[in-house]
Amino acid sequence: MSFSLKAKEEISKIENLAPCCRHAMTYGMLLFGREFSSGGISIMTEHEIVARTYAELLEKETGVKANFSVSEAGKYTVCVKRKKEIEKVLSAFSTSGNESFTRINRGNLLNESSNESEILNCCNASFFKGAFLSCGTVSDPNKGYHLEFVVPFRTLSLDLMKMLSEYGLKAKHMVRRYVNIIYIKDSESIEDLLNIMGAQTAAFEIMNIKIYKDFRNVSNRRANFDSANLARTAVAAVAQVEQIQKIIDGNRLCELPEELQEFAALRIENPDASLREFGEMFSPPLSRSAVNHRIKKLLAFAKKCEEETQKTPTEDQNIG
Repeated sequence: MSFSLKAKEEISKIENLAPCCRHAMTYGMLLFGREFSSGGISIMTEHEIVARTYAELLEKETGVKANFSVSEAGKYTVCVKRKKEIEKVLSAFSTSGNESFTRINRGNLLNESSNESEILNCCNASFFKGAFLSCGTVSDPNKGYHLEFVVPFRTLSLDLMKMLSEYGLKAKHMVRRYVNIIYIKDSESIEDLLNIMGAQTAAFEIMNIKIYKDFRNVSNRRANFDSANLARTAVAAVAQVEQIQKIIDGNRLCELPEELQEFAALRIENPDASLREFGEMFSPPLSRSAVNHRIKKLLAFAKKCEEETQKTPTEDQNIG
């Protein structure tokens, strides 16, 4: 089952809606369905639970029983065909179905007998539920954060975007294949909208996945940092061993103090040891700074030896 369908099932199972909220949710499903005009009222969906919710809300709110069918391809269609029944449904939502532009009538989101400040939020939330069930999808958060409403009419899509923005949700508009899309890619806004619509389980799942992704990213960064440190340590160790070997090849090791001779011999034997590991090989153990100090002395001596070798005339030059 897709993440989007799980969210829709969660929203569809919400019961005991107040009459005003049931009206708003029904309006959302009808308005954002396949058709909501004097020419017909219908929805087409791949999800049976969405089709049944549409039919049940329609009958409870208007008394009209819609035709319910499923195609061989598994598409569910719920529609009202009779003219008188269409007019009855449209009248219940204060529309003729012949308007020039399809818009959201906010009068359907407020019970006239209730105080606006008390009822507005719950009715808007129910309206979002209906709209999402009819034309919304949300992607699997494991793959990315994206919630969208596919809306056939530009004016309707912009009205929806405005309503979402009133809740502080970061909704945007675009056109895809001549269809208007209202979408949200901000994960926090998606979580908030799912919570508003009553899909708390889906919202909680997104939060859990975000926590896991953040933890994984921190672990990856730490592992990359450790790998980079190991690489730098290895490169530095190889350079140290090469310089020490030059001292040995030039028979100059005996010129060093005894402590540096011991240090050089141990470094040759343990080229892969980190500074901390190398320091622990001594008795008493050396600190990282002490190891660094001795390495600098060895490298400085190796450089001195190389400079002296370059200045000393070769045997051929002496003969000449």
